[in-house]
Amino acid sequence: MEGILTDEAKQLQLLRAGDKAGFEQIYHQFRLKLYRYAISKVQSEENAMEIVQEIFLDLWLRREQVMIDDMERYLYGAVKYKVLDFYKKELQRKRYAESVQLGSLDESRETEEELAYKELSQSISLCIEKLPKKTKTIFELNRIECKSADEISQLLSVPLRTVEYHITQGLKALRVSLKDYLILLLLFIATHF
Repeated sequence: MEGILTDEAKQLQLLRAGDKAGFEQIYHQFRLKLYRYAISKVQSEENAMEIVQEIFLDLWLRREQVMIDDMERYLYGAVKYKVLDFYKKELQRKRYAESVQLGSLDESRETEEELAYKELSQSISLCIEKLPKKTKTIFELNRIECKSADEISQLLSVPLRTVEYHITQGLKALRVSLKDYLILLLLFIATHF
């Protein structure tokens, strides 16, 4: 190749033929202009440089297929489309990051709720275990096995009033034992609903 090519048609012809010197001349002629244009759009030197490099790599790889009438217009159009792709990818990254963050918040909330449920269940069980034997038996039959006061009265051969008394005593003991949980439950309901 003799001298510096100035004719765009010759540059394109050499590019299509795979002439590296022709490609390098196009690269040196346009890279700074394209870089400045890209940086004005993406506000990042690194991303702008990457966009320009991708454009020239694509131009070299597709040199035999591309139909170019005006090199400058073609290259600026390529920057415009790469910038649009850049912002689409950024938007996808943001959405993904937000969904991951929301997912982890949901998981941590579920974990907190599971722990609170287990702790509450243990406290209820402990409170029931501390009840007097007769109250415990009647309370478990009523609240855990879902038997009515009449059924319990017949099953244990005790008066109905006695059954009702022991159920009431069990509920009172639970209320006293779980008063802290009740306050937390009310706070939870107030903040989440």
